[in-house]
Amino acid sequence: MVDLARLSFGAAAAERDIRRGLDSYFIESSAYNQVNSGTKTILVANRGAGKSAIFKTMAHRQRDAGRSVIELAPEDYSYEFLSSAMTRELDGAWAKLGAYATAWKYLILILIMKELTRRHGRLRRGAESQIHTYLRDHHAGGTTSAFDAFVSYLRRIESVKIGRYEAGVRTRELQYLYKLQEIEHLLPPLVRLCERSRVTVLVDELDRGWDASEDAQAFVAGLFQACMSINDLSPHLRICMSLRQELYDSIPAIYDDAQKFRDLIEVISWDEEGLWKMIAGRIRHTVPDMRSRTDNDCWGAVFTRPLWSFRYMTDRSLCRPREIIQYCSHALDHARTHSPRKSVRITPRDIQAVESTYSAERSRDIAAEYRFQHPGLLGVFQTFRAGPPVWGRADLELFLLDLATGAVHTAPEARSWVDSREPEVILEVLWNVGFLVPVGDTAADPERVPVGAAPQPAAGTGEVRRPRRPRPALHSVTEFTIHPMFHRYVVDR
Repeated sequence: MVDLARLSFGAAAAERDIRRGLDSYFIESSAYNQVNSGTKTILVANRGAGKSAIFKTMAHRQRDAGRSVIELAPEDYSYEFLSSAMTRELDGAWAKLGAYATAWKYLILILIMKELTRRHGRLRRGAESQIHTYLRDHHAGGTTSAFDAFVSYLRRIESVKIGRYEAGVRTRELQYLYKLQEIEHLLPPLVRLCERSRVTVLVDELDRGWDASEDAQAFVAGLFQACMSINDLSPHLRICMSLRQELYDSIPAIYDDAQKFRDLIEVISWDEEGLWKMIAGRIRHTVPDMRSRTDNDCWGAVFTRPLWSFRYMTDRSLCRPREIIQYCSHALDHARTHSPRKSVRITPRDIQAVESTYSAERSRDIAAEYRFQHPGLLGVFQTFRAGPPVWGRADLELFLLDLATGAVHTAPEARSWVDSREPEVILEVLWNVGFLVPVGDTAADPERVPVGAAPQPAAGTGEVRRPRRPRPALHSVTEFTIHPMFHRYVVDR
């Protein structure tokens, strides 16, 4: 019997999992290969789809190969930090997008100069010595964070825009700042240094504290513009950034710019076969007896009914890796809690027992993901509690009309986007976040497995990959049901 005492499915967040062996069981997906090769430079996906995992693995492997890598992490460069640091300075009705883009470009270029100076020592000869001199005179050590360069440059632009200057002086000053003339002479030697040492900059979801305000949109859209601009400097300098799908869709400046760079955008998506491989890799990493075994063997060693278990869990997900990791981890904890042995397999009973907990967590996570676009979304989910298992379109639109007019009560914060809206508009929101699906699109209520059912043989790869119909257009759907991932949360409330 396989010893499962050390079994762990790992952390759901890549920034924590990189220290637990992410690199050894990371799946080199098409998205990873496209970005790692430089074919694509923009990752777009929903939360939990693996954007951070791709960047963390890229950074780890490229550093091991001796390359220069700069990571812009959310905790150091977030909008949340900026908004608290510059609340008063940013009051004023001046266009911010161009200022943010310039400040981002300035910061990233300074970080690249610092990295190359560190890598090549003090550059005291030739044109490259100008980089060392500039950094010494303007960015010497100290305890301040690198993000201060962004904030200070933004303040310089802002002071000219809303300060008391004569028109001619203001124009010259702004032109000087927007064109980065202060460091323009450093770009040719910087490009030459990049030829000696290729540099990759990874910008991972710098949207902490996002509140959908004008400043927040300019913060993210400006970053997008800066990354695209710097990528044109040298083939040896590459800026890659990740972006949440809802921000990509909801910031007009990004969406408009993205049309010019569509060939550089990679949208992350997962299928069932990829999720099967991902969990098998985590089993293989933590269970010594499974190190040389197949994916199917790994699932069969851990789950008493592997194929049923996999399909039950994936049907209760939006096909994001974080969801499957979460569900598997809860089921493992339940199995161990209710067994005297640490080395225990996961049964269908364990999976069903934690479904309510998992469903509640995911419902709250999805509502939090859209909290600025659609505040109070969790309360809207809860209004479906007493509804039928299947909604005809006419009945659903009538219910949503009652919701819009206040006849159906929901969370007060949801009124901002629900009140007086057409039912079709609210339906589109619930459809886009995944809460409502067509009847028959997924296994809404698969047959419960009887206690003591005989173990099922491990599935073959062909059995895992179920053909799924393309998602139909919303206007063509006549019957709806609550997605199984949300169902238990709504019903159990």
